[in-house]
This record gives sequence, structure tokens and C-alpha cells, in this order.
Amino acid sequence: MIESLLANHEKLLKLTPDMLGSVAAGAVDADAPRKKLLEHLQDDAAAGSLFARVCTFEAPYGESWVHQPGSVRPYLSLELAEEVFPPGRLRSVLADIVLSESTAIPFDYRALAAEILSELGPGPYAAVLRKVVDCTEPLKSRTLAGKADTRTDGIDHLFDIPETQEGRLRLLEAASLAKTRESRALLARRILQADGAPSGDGAAPGDGALRGALTSAEAERLIEEDSGTDFISPSDYLVIWDQELATPSAGATPLTLAELLRITLLCPEFSLPDATVRPVLVSFYRSVLRVSGRAIIGLKGGVFYVEHGADAHPSYFYMGRDAVIGKGCTIDCVGGAVLQQGSFLGGGFMPILVHTHKHIRNAGEPGVAERKRVLPALFAAKAGARLPMQAIGIFETADYTGQAESPYPGIVAIAFDS
Repeated sequence: MIESLLANHEKLLKLTPDMLGSVAAGAVDADAPRKKLLEHLQDDAAAGSLFARVCTFEAPYGESWVHQPGSVRPYLSLELAEEVFPPGRLRSVLADIVLSESTAIPFDYRALAAEILSELGPGPYAAVLRKVVDCTEPLKSRTLAGKADTRTDGIDHLFDIPETQEGRLRLLEAASLAKTRESRALLARRILQADGAPSGDGAAPGDGALRGALTSAEAERLIEEDSGTDFISPSDYLVIWDQELATPSAGATPLTLAELLRITLLCPEFSLPDATVRPVLVSFYRSVLRVSGRAIIGLKGGVFYVEHGADAHPSYFYMGRDAVIGKGCTIDCVGGAVLQQGSFLGGGFMPILVHTHKHIRNAGEPGVAERKRVLPALFAAKAGARLPMQAIGIFETADYTGQAESPYPGIVAIAFDS
């Protein structure tokens, strides 16, 4: 079986890591798939063209084994592209990755491609990069005046949700595309800056959008340590929860990222392994939260943000390569979270809430007072850390601030800078 798969470059590229490991089990040469793929890429123009599409995570190649770690680059696919493509073709492939509007391409993959493109020099793509920067408008955020007009039951915003699954999928697709355009403009500007060319302001959020952000030098250190490229900045993961990303219907109020995340957690179709729905949801997480490649958010798992009062302070959400939010595990991001590579939270449909703020009520106040007054704390899972399934219930992050570790090795709480 392995011989027939190795002989067909299309079938070989479709294999996922687990499937490749199974069909290649017992092979004399464990590196045979990589060697045979290199032969295809060097000798067959059709294989090279298909591989260029694989590098944009085109379905059904987004989960291909070639996106596993390489020996030099965090993704073998980028490593192979450098090895087999001549400089001109490589520059074209990298530019396609950076500038593609595909919502399936992880942000860290784009950033690594941008770094390699910068090392080569953008060449003929400099003008296209500059056009993308100049033509991408910053995304808007809901203003205080807008919040005054937003319906609420005292806890949650009340907003229009499309009645059909198709309508809800279109909502997520629109939001994903909006953030993808922001990300590609961000990276295009960095390539131009590295090349010494004028780059303009692009789609970067203004200072006003990040006002009141919960920042931490320690969180930024963890992100920088984990990301593996200078083309990623920790500020890329300061999530603006009030950012308006998609409109449910003509004339309706645009929905914020926080509201869209509630839809993904509460509408039933997003908890199913549906071949129509799941790819849209994965692309949504990769685009709007810049979740890294190979990271996994399990069924009935996810991320959410609920405003306390009128405020929605930008906070960090970073999920590194091969990090996992297990089935049934959810993260409240009021205080934010940093999950480094290979960390694993919960799983097995066991209910685990990572709570990133402590509710505060003074003596004599009504119960609703603590709903509006909170002490945020950032949750961090260092590389390879495990929050086990037996930790069911709630992990109260703020309880562990000021401590070297929580009861679980590598799981820490970080207080914010003043």
C-alpha cells in the first residue's frame, strides 16, 4: 500500500499525519514519504503546482502531513518550498501565501512566509504589497454611543442571529474574511518596512481601539518565545472584542467579535463534526483569533468574551502550534489566555471553564454588583503543560496570581502591568 501512495503525489499530499504513520508503519525507510515527495516536486511540474496550492491550506490539504514540523522551519511545507523552488518561483509562492484572502491559512504560517519573503526581498511584489496596505481600511469597533443603543437583558447583549444554519455560516465567513484582510495588510506592511520602503498605516488598529488594553510584559515574553518569528508581535494577539466584523442582515447593527463567539458556542451546529460546518469554524478561529496552525479546539470547546458593564478591554489570546483546547473545555477571555506550543487543556467532554477574572462584591451590595466589578488575571499554559480532564468545574485563574505555579505544573496566573 505504501508504494502505491508514494507513487501518486496527489494521494501522498492528502494524507494526514496519523494516516501517513499508519500506512508507512514498518517501512524500511521512515523518511521515504519525504524523499519521494521531493522527487515528485523536482521532476513533475504538476506536483509542484499542486504543492503550491497545498501551501495555501487549500481543502483538502489543510491537514496534510507536510504541515507538520520540519527540521529547520516550524512547518515542513515551508521548508520543502525553500528546497525545491527556484528563487523566482519561491517568491511567487510566498507572496501568494501572504496575500491570499483564504481564511484557512493560519496567521503564524503567513507570518513565517512573510519572513522568508522578506529575506528574499519582495521584488516585483512590492507594489502589490503596498497596494494592499493602502487599500485596507481599519476595522471599526463599537463605540460607547453604539453600546448605549444595544439591547441587553442586564447580562448579555441581545442581537439579531440568522435563523438558518446557512445564514450563521455566512456570518462567520464574512467575519473571517474581514480579519484575514486585516492580517495580510499587517504582514505586508512589515515586509515593506523590513525592505526599507514606505508602508503607510495599513489596517493596524489605532491607539483608540487598544485603549484600556490589559497588557503584561510576561505575557508578551511568552508569546515572543513561542511564535518563532520576528514578523509576529505580541500585540497581534491583543484581541479587540468590540471589533465589528459582520452584519446579520441588511440594515442590522454589525456584530462584534464577542457576539460572534457566543454564536459559535451556543448554536448547536458548531458542536458537531459536520464536514460543512467544521471547516468554516476552524477558519473562523484561525482568522479572528489568529489561532496557530495545527492547534485544535475540540467539539463543544471554545473561547468567549462577555462584557461586564459597558467595558470590553482588549486582552491577549494566543494559541500556539499543536496547542489543544479539549472537548468541552471553554476559556473566558476577559483576562485573556496564552497557550504555548503543545499545551493541552481538558478534554473528553468534561466540563472545564478557565475563568480569567474574579467577581468582586463589597459587603451590603446586591448580588448584581459583582456581575459588573471584576479582577482580571491572565491564564497561561507553558509549552507542553497539561490541565487534566480530572480538573473538572472551574479553574479560577485569579486565585493563583503571585504564585509560581498553580497545582498543575506549567499552568500559571499572571497579574497585569499597571
